[in-house]
Amino acid sequence: MKTISALLALGAAFALPTAAMAKEGDASPVTVSFSLTGATDYVWRGVSQSNEDPAVFATAQVNYGGFYAGAGTENVDFAGVKQEYDLWGGYVFDLGGAKLDLGVVRYGYVDAGANIDTLEGKIGLSGTVGKLGLGATAYHTGNYFGTSEPATYVEANAAYPLTDKLSASGAFGHQQIDNLPDYNTWNLGLSYEVLKGAKVDVRYHDTDTNAFGTLGDSRVVGSFTVGF
Repeated sequence: MKTISALLALGAAFALPTAAMAKEGDASPVTVSFSLTGATDYVWRGVSQSNEDPAVFATAQVNYGGFYAGAGTENVDFAGVKQEYDLWGGYVFDLGGAKLDLGVVRYGYVDAGANIDTLEGKIGLSGTVGKLGLGATAYHTGNYFGTSEPATYVEANAAYPLTDKLSASGAFGHQQIDNLPDYNTWNLGLSYEVLKGAKVDVRYHDTDTNAFGTLGDSRVVGSFTVGF
């Protein structure tokens, strides 16, 4: 579920997505950006959302100073649902050497058989140590995808430029859900800028749970993102 992995965005995403999902504010009055991504799988928090099949993601975002708002959509394949849409917004505070991101993310599903739409609050902190980019983000919801259970996801990530066009990035996250099994997830990958605004990402994903069957097994995902 959800937007392209936040790590793809960090490495590029991708999130992905996603899906992960907020950019820091731009100094110009208003900026608009778009991205289109094709991926061999849609992996969100370590679990395939497209039944291990390819996925296509489209996003749009508007920035005004530190404020941002965006929307995206992608194909999924679970519980009879075939299409997801996402809405997000927030504000990025410049702390001088670090950024504090406060926002919300809404995950919606077209023609779902049950009400699994979910709203998460988000707080993230990011900065750099030399060339190394570091970040930590926490998401919380009071109703985890129709379960009526509170849930919190926390993730730490890092990215490092190997050359002008090639970078390495990775993340480790923990998903906690009240009265349901917790699990850990991690990923590591490389991102290469083919052209200005176009990047290829190859990433290894894994979890420590078997609650999702093969959907949570280790896998390598390739993606190509064009942004403008």
